[in-house]
Amino acid sequence: MARVELRNLSKVWDSSVAVNGIDLSIADREFVAILGPSGCGKSTTLFMLAGVYMPTGGEIRFDDAVVNDVEARDRNVGIVFQSYALYPNMSVLQNIMFPLRFQKVDNPEAKARDMADLVQVGELLDRRPSQLSGGQQQRVALARALVKRPNLLLLDEPLSNLDATLRLTMRSEIRRITRELGVTTVLVTHDQLEATTMADRVICMRAGQIEQVGSAEDLYLRPETLFVASFIGSPPINLIAGEGRNGRVEAGDQRIETGQDGQLTIGIRPEMITVAETGLPGTIRVVEAMGREILYAAETNFGLIRFLEATSQPRWRDGDQVALAFQPEQTLLFGAEGKRIADHYAKLGVTTDA
Repeated sequence: MARVELRNLSKVWDSSVAVNGIDLSIADREFVAILGPSGCGKSTTLFMLAGVYMPTGGEIRFDDAVVNDVEARDRNVGIVFQSYALYPNMSVLQNIMFPLRFQKVDNPEAKARDMADLVQVGELLDRRPSQLSGGQQQRVALARALVKRPNLLLLDEPLSNLDATLRLTMRSEIRRITRELGVTTVLVTHDQLEATTMADRVICMRAGQIEQVGSAEDLYLRPETLFVASFIGSPPINLIAGEGRNGRVEAGDQRIETGQDGQLTIGIRPEMITVAETGLPGTIRVVEAMGREILYAAETNFGLIRFLEATSQPRWRDGDQVALAFQPEQTLLFGAEGKRIADHYAKLGVTTDA
């Protein structure tokens, strides 16, 4: 398959910088997800990998060979678009076979049928795209991208047009198929659940730059910046602005030893907060039943603070007074520049790899 490397890669449209000098290495057979909000440069990066866009600067390497000037058709890259882009006048079989027209292969129909069986559309080969459901069209688009055995598979928001149940099914199916074929895969998505459940590593982008690269656990528990901490997690992290004085930050009668003074931001995941006898005073304002969990939002002097309880029946109602408590070692601490203070736990005497 392919090992991919991006070196100081950039793309500029007139005066607008879409991708700003990113560096990234993707191992052979690895599945990575590029995650970020709209306009962060993730799709532009994918289209540069595909050869649709030419880089303004930097290098794209496939197995140490620079491919900046290699035409898209010569890169042996498979791509699945958000809209599927199937040919409406062709049957399923003809759609899957189409990429093989440009390759000298023996018995292309047999290869297309084998790939159709792999993605579980073997019984639909005579149908047209208009006769297929969204999930079936997605499988056909995936088969068409994979039938030529690409060195690199690119997925551009492939599940956004599917309903929730189909997205769950297709997440598992795409992961199974790419593992079975051993193809290096890059997924572009704004959906953190897709990224964290499908990928070996997640690349979180913002404003044309890479904010952090790591596993889903790394980005959730050890975010390097305030942006990553805020973007990853549902419900979102609670952020409390405070000022470090005498090496500590206070939130109500909760004290966090920081060893630093000045403007700081405390990050607390909702599941880390409990209701106790003493803590940060708050008034319940929102109660949301989420099946096996209840999400609350309490009004405090630091704004709304969200917390979760693992129960199907709410214990608190709108207007109830509560005291919110949390363990200092379960908080994240960020400096004024938005970078996580990595040795925060060590200052507390807590042993952790954070």
